[in-house]
Amino acid sequence: MNPETPPPRLEKAVALSRVMLRAAELGDWHELARLELERAACLTRIPAGPASVEELREVLLLNEEITRCALISRDAAADAWTHRLRALRGANAYLDTARG
Repeated sequence: MNPETPPPRLEKAVALSRVMLRAAELGDWHELARLELERAACLTRIPAGPASVEELREVLLLNEEITRCALISRDAAADAWTHRLRALRGANAYLDTARG
C-alpha cells in the first residue's frame, strides 16, 4: 500500500458515512444502524499515517451531521409525543366532565 494513499477500508468507511448521512436525512434509522455496523468493521485496525487523516476527518464531520439529524428527529418525536399526550389528557378531562 502506498503511504500516501488511504487504506481501501477507510475509503469504504467514508463512502458508508455519506450513505449513512443520507439515511439520517431521510429518517431511515434502521438503515442507518445497519450501515453503522458495516462501517464499524471498516474502521478497525486502520493504520495511522498522513494518508488516513483527511478521510478520518471527513468521517468525523459526517458523524457530526448525522448526529445533528438525529437530534432534530428526536426533538420532533418528543414534540409529537407531547402534543399527543396533551390531546389525550384533554379528551380524558372532557370525558370525566361529561360523566359527571
